Amino acid sequence: MLNALNVRRNFKIQLPNLEIAAAEWGNPTGNPIIALHGWLDNIASYYPLLMQSNWLLQNNLRFIAFDLPGHGHSEHRHLSHPYNLVEYVQDLHDFVEALQLNEFSLLGHSLGAAIATLFAATFPQRVSNLILIEGVGPLTQTEEEGPAQLAKSILQRNRHYNRDNQYYEDLQLIIHARAKVSDLDEQNVALLVERNMRSTNQGYHWRSDPRLRLPTALYLTPKQAQAFNKNLSMPTILLYGKNGFVHKYPAVKERIADYKQLQIRELDGGHHLHMQYPEQVIETIVPFLKANS
Repeated sequence: MLNALNVRRNFKIQLPNLEIAAAEWGNPTGNPIIALHGWLDNIASYYPLLMQSNWLLQNNLRFIAFDLPGHGHSEHRHLSHPYNLVEYVQDLHDFVEALQLNEFSLLGHSLGAAIATLFAATFPQRVSNLILIEGVGPLTQTEEEGPAQLAKSILQRNRHYNRDNQYYEDLQLIIHARAKVSDLDEQNVALLVERNMRSTNQGYHWRSDPRLRLPTALYLTPKQAQAFNKNLSMPTILLYGKNGFVHKYPAVKERIADYKQLQIRELDGGHHLHMQYPEQVIETIVPFLKANS
């Protein structure tokens, strides 16, 4: 599949604590876009956008995507090191440092959008443009909800996961089952599932870390999230699906009011609209990037 996608190179980068799998497309000296995928997805979620890389070459763009830790082909965090949003921001920082990128555009879907907004608010001078797909920042909880959330996280953290020892004979059955509970068809589900699984003598086995499903220890409060959003100074565009769910969150209107430079586009599709209708996403983000180059 990667060959068909005209990938320029696949590579791995050693961060201080783990190894990250990545790939890039387009012009190697073009304006960089760092793409961040969603929870339990991987860089294959951007494959439909890259089926033809002409739009990257024509617009002098260098598209770089990487599997978040615990996802796809990237390493898992150490057992003593839980997964949380702030650590993903650290991973992104270390990744762009390793690539020696001083300024770049950020593209994030869902969890990736939350990571992108926190990074862009923390290092606004480094992010030239911010593109959000079905995400307006981190999930939040009130201060009062914190104790119960932390208790839930602690009690579940050390539980045993039988899935870690599960093997599957038929990959197509997994794809079919996932498609039933997804907004994606089987072709797009296959892209995600195939990258998230490895073939062994015992059958197919999940690459993704089971601990990704553990409850988050603590969320930011609404006021903390607001402080980050108010520090976003770069041009930003939010794409959401007509059948998605981000625009249905009660707090979305309050969130987007904090952005200094925000465009909003409603497009066809659901939560994975960039996989379902990649052409409309390209037709939306290219003019946005041109206008703010």
